[in-house]
Amino acid sequence: MMTLWVLGDLYGQSIAFGIKGGPTLGVQRWQGSTTNDPLIKYHGAVWIETDSEESTGSLFAEAGYHIKGRAQRFRAGVNPFTGNTFDARTFQMRFQNASLSLGGRQRFLTRTNLNAYYSLALRVEYTIAHELEIYEGLSAGVNNFVYGVTLGGGFEFPFGELVSGVLDIRLSPDISRQIFVPPFEWNNPWTGRVETFREQNIRNIALEVSVGFRFLNKVILVDY
Repeated sequence: MMTLWVLGDLYGQSIAFGIKGGPTLGVQRWQGSTTNDPLIKYHGAVWIETDSEESTGSLFAEAGYHIKGRAQRFRAGVNPFTGNTFDARTFQMRFQNASLSLGGRQRFLTRTNLNAYYSLALRVEYTIAHELEIYEGLSAGVNNFVYGVTLGGGFEFPFGELVSGVLDIRLSPDISRQIFVPPFEWNNPWTGRVETFREQNIRNIALEVSVGFRFLNKVILVDY
């Protein structure tokens, strides 16, 4: 992965690329819900970025696949309105999103001679598929395109001149809504009453921990 350019009085720009993946902890806030539990799923991503010996900063583009959403867990018990018993159960609201991010990364050397970094990126996502389970009737309110920001940081562990291991931690809050549903009346099967379902403005927040590899395609300039 080393390219030799023979140029006169020109500066070269190396390119790095990588692959990573790991667990995703997704949360959402639903109005009127008694529980708002995290959804634990996974993600994967590939990226490409600039690399220069003259600068510790770089620009990067990243494409990824993320499962976001939230869980709603119910304990076993008795319905006080009907007297019926029910088992403990967990419902999952899942959004399978493909993402594209553009951002910058700043590196610095730690005392242990590891490369640490922090990053900031703008992100847009497209929902490939979703599953709402007990809220499936709200599918019409799902927005397939969402956007947000991603704040991250991590470490690079050199395995050699051209290959490094990566540990990356990111927080990705959405700015736009994944779901919007105006208030409406509905028949609550738990109480047997007609109730008003609250307006829902649902945004994703995801915490992701990734491990992966970074490969450097190094440009060497020969002046002659």
